[in-house]
Amino acid sequence: MLDATTAVDRPDGETARMGRRGLPVAARSATVAVLTAVLAALAPASAHAEPGFGTCPAGSVGERTPARCASISVPMDYSAPDDARIDVTVSRIRASGQRYGTLFANPGGPGADALDYWGARLSQLPKDLVEHYDLVAVQPRGLRWSTPLTCGAEIAQDADHEREPLRKACDTVQPGYLWTITTETTARDMDAVRAALGVDRIDFLGISYGTYLGAVYASLFPQRVDRMVLDSNVDPHWVWTEQFAQQQLAGKQRLDDLFGWIAQHDNLYHLGDSALRVYETWVRLVSAQGGGWYANLTPPPVSAADLPRELPAPLPALAREGVNAGAEELGKAQNLVRALASGGMSAQVPLVSATTVAAYTRGFWPSLAQAMAEANTQPGDLRRMRAIAGAATTDPTGRAVFAAITCNENAVPARLDAIGSAAAIVASGGNALDARADLVRSGLACADRDPVTTPVPIADHGLATAPLVLQSRNDAVTAYPGGPAMAAALRGHLITVDGGDHGTFGRGNAPLDDAVLHYLRTGEVGIDHVDQAPMP
Repeated sequence: MLDATTAVDRPDGETARMGRRGLPVAARSATVAVLTAVLAALAPASAHAEPGFGTCPAGSVGERTPARCASISVPMDYSAPDDARIDVTVSRIRASGQRYGTLFANPGGPGADALDYWGARLSQLPKDLVEHYDLVAVQPRGLRWSTPLTCGAEIAQDADHEREPLRKACDTVQPGYLWTITTETTARDMDAVRAALGVDRIDFLGISYGTYLGAVYASLFPQRVDRMVLDSNVDPHWVWTEQFAQQQLAGKQRLDDLFGWIAQHDNLYHLGDSALRVYETWVRLVSAQGGGWYANLTPPPVSAADLPRELPAPLPALAREGVNAGAEELGKAQNLVRALASGGMSAQVPLVSATTVAAYTRGFWPSLAQAMAEANTQPGDLRRMRAIAGAATTDPTGRAVFAAITCNENAVPARLDAIGSAAAIVASGGNALDARADLVRSGLACADRDPVTTPVPIADHGLATAPLVLQSRNDAVTAYPGGPAMAAALRGHLITVDGGDHGTFGRGNAPLDDAVLHYLRTGEVGIDHVDQAPMP
């Protein structure tokens, strides 16, 4: 479907955006009228019919959102397009004014629900974005509301099931589906949606894992991309084990920043008047909640001393016996490492889980400090803390998709010797984040399957406009090197953002938001650095 107010195809294939370029209003109106008449006369009898949009699946979007949804059939396996098919669901919010383009988005994960991404943020987004762009989000394959990956969602958490039964269970319930859950197929699904909507080129906003999905899409379909904004980037060279190991290490600076901020507001929270004192309070509360080794962090700015030194249950046996340890120990260790890699933490340690959530954005810092203050005066009052931790809860299909993608395309070899290193770090009272990084590098998270594909090489194969890459200096989820690495791979323009918020656009940072909107309109970027957003 060609929108005459926004695009006409040039002979050389480049799309000129009439609504974005500087045509006078009268001239633009005349052009639109002529184009509309010509296109209507030339339209073939079998004009493109986009899918029917209607009510979104129950529970997938907010009650008052203007989003409408449609289901689109795609091949389960793109190498066999005439065989089995699956469904992906797409949501769309129409531009409220003159449309400049169609902006797809993916919020990350892998395994994060996407359908309500735009609807949940309408009040926070810049007005111009809502007015001038159709806002589209595709629910990735494998997740609820698309064809869900259910074959391993429950038994994947069961340490008593070994490798072969898990794979057999998946193929028994959904033959072949598990192996098609990759970033490449998810990108191909997105292009199938683009085609179904009749859009020649899309704009794209990706956050976190969504940056990698967007980069894969741009590498596969450069001719289908107009403007692309990649916010909080995955390093294309770290897919996947090293990405999550670096995530553990990047968290230390962010925790120091968090403890320092709480100390600055000691008159409100009474948790300590220095980062060290707040850290000591944090350690005491985590230990009281049974956190054990999670509390072993190098305190700012001195060395650790007399911290809890208990080892998590599976580590002693693994450190002694390695891969010869029993199935139960291997299963427990695999679940532990998957929780670390996916950002999930033990539900038995609410403060650790809540702190992980707060590391994403300073918007959670006042709530976390208040929750710590409540637990400090009344140890049994963890309601606020559990509520913060619950913000990171995912649907079982999300956990299954996370495991499927990161294991199906992991390009980093396992290092089983890292298990002993992690155990030694914890036993000696070392930094738990270093131990967690080594546990991730062990490869235990994917011990039940081998990669089924090689990741798509990320490269600029002739993008019409250089992508805009946004990266926070102290991002605790996607470490800073991911931004420069992604910009280099796609020849993009990097804007470094101070602070460490994960996901920088649409957080009330006016200079950054203005730069993004200017880029979407013109393809041009005038800055390479911006301060962090104001504290909410």
